[in-house]
Amino acid sequence: MGAWAGPLTSVGEVPNLSIADNKALVRRFIEEVVNDGNSAAIADLCVPDSRFALGIAGQMQSMRTAFPDNHLTIDELLAEDALVAARVIIRGTNGGPLVGLPAFGRLEKPVPATGQPVLGTAIYIFKIVDGRIGSLTFELDQLGLLQQLGWTFNPPGSVQS
Repeated sequence: MGAWAGPLTSVGEVPNLSIADNKALVRRFIEEVVNDGNSAAIADLCVPDSRFALGIAGQMQSMRTAFPDNHLTIDELLAEDALVAARVIIRGTNGGPLVGLPAFGRLEKPVPATGQPVLGTAIYIFKIVDGRIGSLTFELDQLGLLQQLGWTFNPPGSVQS
């Protein structure tokens, strides 16, 4: 089932969706793709062949590998026109290796699992295009999550113990 179930206004044209429809699309994406790990839903929820749609499945798989019980809870959902912002609470347990971190680029070697639970927050901003998700921008407290896993960070020039 696609994001828009109503009739087309003309051949190939999808009518503008309401803010409520856009919010429902984002809720469905978070629930089905992120929380349930259903990568097949990407085809229904995202703009086909978009950079976002082509990359999100691999990102979700990496996240599921590192945090098999990863779960987002929507705390707030705000929308205006074609933008939907979601403030989410992230929960999970580091049960698999970390294989790449956007804040630091790719890790050369996977970091072994710690078994530690994490709790954090993130803000996601989705852009809706023709009734589907076209792009996503997000802010995530990666340093806070890594500190919960036991990582330590020292400022430049400090003495490491």
